[in-house]
Amino acid sequence: MLSSGEKKAVATIATVALLFVAVVGTTVGVLVATSKSEEHKPYFQLAVGTSLHTVDPVRWCEIDLSKCDPPLNQKQSETPRVDVETGQSVLLSVSKDIAEAPWNLTTLYWTPKGLIEKEDPQASGETFSVTLHSRPNRILLGVTINVASVISSPDGTTTLARGVLAADTSPAAGVPAAK
Repeated sequence: MLSSGEKKAVATIATVALLFVAVVGTTVGVLVATSKSEEHKPYFQLAVGTSLHTVDPVRWCEIDLSKCDPPLNQKQSETPRVDVETGQSVLLSVSKDIAEAPWNLTTLYWTPKGLIEKEDPQASGETFSVTLHSRPNRILLGVTINVASVISSPDGTTTLARGVLAADTSPAAGVPAAK
């Protein structure tokens, strides 16, 4: 049998435990009910040397081109800079939400003969990573990823992009002068 002091201690501990559970349970319930789940936005990553850079969209829309961020009538966000020095290789990896849809990788290179833009269309669910090289005779200046929407151009020949992700990858020292 418990003494009256022990009974009071047990009752106090039980009351404190119940109040704790009630407060924590109520707080969690309120936070869950009032929280706004942030929309997940796609991204790509560039692994350069020992650095990993995550690049967010400069513009992203719903698949039907509604609810764009920033809106279509406004300038897109600033293109981030990721220095890729001449002689380095870059591993570009896209997030699952990009790879699940058709997407197009456009790379821009400086060569002694001038600029070269290369387009590499990617099929749905097939490509998550691509290796890019920056060499003295072919310097990587930038990468752009366009993700397809369900909307076609007025003439029906091309699918409009729902999102654009881009990075300026020109070397910090710049490119050689044209000959």
